[in-house]
Amino acid sequence: MTELRVPKLNNNDTEYLLVEWLAEDGAGVLKGDPVVVLETSKAAEELAAEADGVLRRAVETGATCVPGDVIAYISDDSAPPPAAVDARAASTAGPIITAPAQALIDEHGVDPARIRALGKKVIRRADVESLLETAGDSASSSSQTRPLSAVQRAVAAAVTRSHHTIPAAFTAVKLDAGPAIARARVLSKEARALIGLAELLVAAVASLHGQFPMCFAEPVVGDGPGGELAVRPSPAPNVGVTVDVGHGLYVPVLPGADRLSLKEIAEQLTAYRTKALRGAFREEDLAGGNIVVTLHTDAAVLLAVPIVFPGQTCALSLCAPQHEFALDSAGNIVKRTTVTVGLAFDHRVVNGREAAMFLNAVRKIIAA
Repeated sequence: MTELRVPKLNNNDTEYLLVEWLAEDGAGVLKGDPVVVLETSKAAEELAAEADGVLRRAVETGATCVPGDVIAYISDDSAPPPAAVDARAASTAGPIITAPAQALIDEHGVDPARIRALGKKVIRRADVESLLETAGDSASSSSQTRPLSAVQRAVAAAVTRSHHTIPAAFTAVKLDAGPAIARARVLSKEARALIGLAELLVAAVASLHGQFPMCFAEPVVGDGPGGELAVRPSPAPNVGVTVDVGHGLYVPVLPGADRLSLKEIAEQLTAYRTKALRGAFREEDLAGGNIVVTLHTDAAVLLAVPIVFPGQTCALSLCAPQHEFALDSAGNIVKRTTVTVGLAFDHRVVNGREAAMFLNAVRKIIAA
């Protein structure tokens, strides 16, 4: 008999919600078949059967599970499983609500009675959106306390840890983005993909991995008796990019971004934005980053200081294009489009000179 145990899905959550069984109790399954969906604070993850046989559930939908819990058994016959583990069982008072759905419920202050009235075992974001469209937004009074969504709680934990543990510094450069924007339009037509400054910045950052390895390194505590700070170089630039379409902040990762074409970067970012809209991220989408590009391209944003994510050394910010007048080399007044690119960095690992060199290298690549 094979036990199906809950793996550790990320470094941020200590427990997960079992939101859906994909295989019936007593059903035959094959090794590799997805059988259950667990939800973390930011993603939904399918677990697969680890052997051929008959699935016997040990916990029910809605249970809260921690890494190491046995949630099912797979046997080669129809014998009942051992006594169920002491899982944190779901309440029978209401339906299971996924994190994206709960975020929308919290945002609009939806009455729990309206959620229960849907009559569904699992409430997803689309269910809440439909409810708001048909019944109207019954937002609660602004004077009432409203809990943070699971996604925002995860953001809060990362921000708090960053501010408490990373002595960050910041610098920024302004670059002439007009030629880059024009080039991006041409590339978009050629590639039949939406290529903009964000895609150009991701590609530029990734291309500098070999030249500025400390900007992609992981700070670690050394093995010596004093526990001195050390760094672990990264074998490849895994660039995280912020995605926020109004349903919470996510930072999906483009692994080995230096090997991707601009078309591939654009297509992957588009796919990630779609996942953000649907609340369909998986843990593998969000894991493994070693540098982050944060996007602050709403109109009139001049400067943004990103946080350095725990376990990383640098984070860049891309702000909105600005139109200004300047003097050209002949002394004539010309109109140009500029953007500010900022760099927050762990000052224990990277110094200001290296940070400025890194930013100027990015600037030259984009402005070329």
